[in-house]
Amino acid sequence: MGPAKIVRMVATAAAVVFAFWEFEWAGLILAILGLGIGYFVEAERRTLYLVTVVVLATAGVTGALGDIPTLGDYIEKIFNNVSSILNAGALVVIGTGIYEKVME
Repeated sequence: MGPAKIVRMVATAAAVVFAFWEFEWAGLILAILGLGIGYFVEAERRTLYLVTVVVLATAGVTGALGDIPTLGDYIEKIFNNVSSILNAGALVVIGTGIYEKVME
């Protein structure tokens, strides 16, 4: 199990845990995990990653999952946390792409 997989597993667990338990440093922890995830995105998967970020951010805004009885709010919070993680990773993916183009 490599470091990329470990970071993804910890980020997923954090997204779920912070949906049920809120505290003031949760956003910072999610952002740091997202930066780690973005670092490990392979060059050939960057476009797919960025499209996923846009779609997930758009879906999270609609709030459609919140209408599901009992669990809807938690599912929505989990997806919003995942979106936060992936958005932070997108900054690294974009920065890496710019760096590689400049260094060509």
